[in-house]
Amino acid sequence: MWKDILNIHQDCEEYFLNFEQMPGNADSLIACAGISTLKTEYQIGKTGKGETFERDSNKTHVHYILVTDSGAGKITFDSGEYTITSGSIVVMPAGTPFFYELADEHWSMCWLLLNDCPQFDFFHELTPSVFQSDKALPLYKTMSLLRDLNQIEGQNQTSIILGLIDILVSQIEQSVNKKTDFSPKQVRFNKLIQSVKKQLKSPWSVAVLAEKMHLSEPHFYRLCKKETGLSPLKLITQYRLEYACNLLRYTNYNLEQIASTIGYADSASFAHRFKQHYKISPGLWRTTEKTKAI
Repeated sequence: MWKDILNIHQDCEEYFLNFEQMPGNADSLIACAGISTLKTEYQIGKTGKGETFERDSNKTHVHYILVTDSGAGKITFDSGEYTITSGSIVVMPAGTPFFYELADEHWSMCWLLLNDCPQFDFFHELTPSVFQSDKALPLYKTMSLLRDLNQIEGQNQTSIILGLIDILVSQIEQSVNKKTDFSPKQVRFNKLIQSVKKQLKSPWSVAVLAEKMHLSEPHFYRLCKKETGLSPLKLITQYRLEYACNLLRYTNYNLEQIASTIGYADSASFAHRFKQHYKISPGLWRTTEKTKAI
């Protein structure tokens, strides 16, 4: 019954978002994504054998999400046929056979193919479904902002894109993961971590973070390990070095400027930590990455 089908009329418009070319590590979570305005005819079918994408010489299966802004489509699963309307989200865990097509004069939607990775393990507990969600349109708008921002250049573009990607991943989890009923403590922790990401220059310490959470240092340490899998200081170091990589790749800041931006006393301290983590100096890393882009 199920076939691989790709039938797209020339009236359809699709914009692909290439997360490999964006700052950060979003491509480790999102294999492929795009925004589509569909007209006349549009049909996509998959057998359910499990589509794979190659990353770093490894193949990974993908989960599908469709988010509708306006118009309508329809989709068929083993369980039956469903209408897709404005404000709806379609979830298709890896290995789901499906067939979807245009069901109105137009269908404006975005789609994401998510890598089957630990962060999205909860997809394996889901069944293929279509549901209305108040989180659908905000998620679509975030995708639209990423599309628009990716087409222009500006001094703060890297920081804005990184922020939007964080928002997008959070929206995906909140929209689809039925277990995201966070406790008040988890909500406070997540807000604090977002503040840390935005203020990497600040002299963060376990004592400062624990105080902001009104917890003892051992209690905060355990909470951080439980929520992120890392100790507080390792988590902060990870955020600082990830952002440093973006500055090395996408700006011409010197090492002293980068060190100051991410909270290191001087370029020597930054370079030592960078080489300790990546086994390569930041200068050589920058040269290698820019060579790849040529």
